[in-house]
Amino acid sequence: MKANDFREHCKEAAPWVNWGKTVDQFMYGNPEIEVTGIATTWLATNNHLRKAAELGLNFVIAHEGAFYPQYQGTPSGDRSHEEKRRLIDELGITLMRCHDTWDRMPEYGIPDAWATFLGFPTEPRAVGCFYKICLVEGRTAEQVAHAVLAKTTSLGQRTCGIIGDPKKPVTRMAVGTGAITRLPEMYELGADILLATDDGIPTTGAGLWSLDLGIPVLVVNHATAELPGMMAMVDYIAKHFPGVRAEYLGNEFPYPIVVQTDT
Repeated sequence: MKANDFREHCKEAAPWVNWGKTVDQFMYGNPEIEVTGIATTWLATNNHLRKAAELGLNFVIAHEGAFYPQYQGTPSGDRSHEEKRRLIDELGITLMRCHDTWDRMPEYGIPDAWATFLGFPTEPRAVGCFYKICLVEGRTAEQVAHAVLAKTTSLGQRTCGIIGDPKKPVTRMAVGTGAITRLPEMYELGADILLATDDGIPTTGAGLWSLDLGIPVLVVNHATAELPGMMAMVDYIAKHFPGVRAEYLGNEFPYPIVVQTDT
């Protein structure tokens, strides 16, 4: 298998992607490299690149970008990008981003894998939709938050924000991921509680919308909602590329540290 075989597979499997204009590209390295193993990860940090090389995995697939244009032109940004390219060259790794494909991929992709990970019963999701409905009848918003935390602590997420009345009974939760948790769109799916991400909502607008309409909103970290999808990619690769070794490299994104006073 060559690295480019995976991208060509995605082009066939993901007709929802505009393949003439997508971020699902090789970010660095040789697309024609013979793959010794694949590492899937959310964020291709330098530490993850080194870990992949240690494991003998020379093809790294990340959900997010490894180079960010907004930091180019600054001393630290340019230095970081130069150092990362030099490191990738030294390690002999090829690096690809798989974002637009995986944001809608049925079953294994980001929305479905996240909802499955949470463990609630779910409703089917249309391929064109970024959101999934979880059935949470018989719980309050606070009880749903505790159920979410019972799952996400294994990912490093040990807090869950609640906007609105924590004691409000709820039945249908719209679950979103990444930076696309648009509350009105999620609500229009017939939900009475929403699970958003910190990068996906503006604090003032989302807070006002939630409080004025009386719709509880739970908030977790952007990465938390997307890690299960990158974990599930390992099984997807095993199914479609049998015999190719694939491993998930866990998240090292820094979650906020909650400091509590004694009083």
